Order: sequence, then structure tokens, then C-alpha cells
Amino acid sequence: MKSQGDNVANSIVAMMLAWIIPGAGHIFLGRWVRGVVIFITIGATFWSGVALGGVLTVDHRNARWWFVAQMLTGVHGIVGFYNQKQVYQTMPAVPNDAELDAMLQEKGIALADNPTDSIARAYTGVAGMLNVLCIMDALLLGLMGVQGEARLGAKPGEDTEPLEPDDTAAQAPPIQLPAASDGAPPEGSS
Repeated sequence: MKSQGDNVANSIVAMMLAWIIPGAGHIFLGRWVRGVVIFITIGATFWSGVALGGVLTVDHRNARWWFVAQMLTGVHGIVGFYNQKQVYQTMPAVPNDAELDAMLQEKGIALADNPTDSIARAYTGVAGMLNVLCIMDALLLGLMGVQGEARLGAKPGEDTEPLEPDDTAAQAPPIQLPAASDGAPPEGSS
């Protein structure tokens, strides 16, 4: 039986893994199916956004709050940021954003002033926000001591052992309802 300290340590490891690689925290906890579904969902949402908006969708210069949300996707956001940084390093210095947009559009690197840019940032940012929920799920599963996949058809709580068994808890006696003897309504009711 695992102690409470083991659960805290496992939950912290699961939380960190869930941020670094979406779904890895669940896989660490033995929830393989959920982990794979999370990895595919977060990755597909993030990279669909990058495909729509181009490599500069992950932009720490002009869209800082979106950038924070994008970094919550872990490895996906880091790779997107690395690619964006590579593009910025190869460009000459330009005095304003309009010239930068024109230069990028000529090279086919990014879509300038296009509604797709906003949709792309929304996809990548939402992927990060969704991963926050998955990180919290991994953290809570770890704190509860949940290991492995839930059995099909199992009732909640049946698939795991409790943190500390409580054998001394007294069972409540069953509730006895008075039975009507002749089928007549009880006294006082009309």
C-alpha cells in the first residue's frame, strides 16, 4: 500500500511530465489510453494552428499572452518557439512591423494581417489551456493514488484501492421501513 508521501511525489512527477509532454503524466500513472488521447489531441490542435498561421504563430514579441498559453503545451510550444526564433535570426533588422510583414509574405513564411492568424493563435493557445486541465487531472489522479486504467463497467472508486483502508469504521445499520399491514394508508394521512 502506498503512503501519502508516495502519492504526493507521484503527483508532482505526473504533473511535470504532463506539462513537458502532454499525456506523459497519465502514462506515468498507468493510464495509457488517456495519455495517448491527450498527446494526440493537444498536438493536433497546436500543430493545426501552426499550419494555419505559419511558423510565426508562436510569437513572443507581438502576442505575449498567447505565447504564455502556447508554452503550456510543453514540447509542442517549445519546438514552435524554436522554429520561430530560427526565422527571426535569419531576417535582417526591419524598422517596423509593416515592412516585416511584407518581407515575410514575400518569402511565404507567414500570413500577414490575415484573419487566419487570429484563428491560428487561438488554436495554439487553446491547446495550451486544454493541457492545463490535463495537467490538473494528472496531479489529482496522482494525489488520489490512482494507478492504471479504469476497468470497463466499474463503478467510481472500484478500480483503485483507497489510500488508507478503514477496517474499524462501523457499518450503519440498514434502514427499516414500516410495512403497511392491511394496505390502508397510514393514520394521519388523507
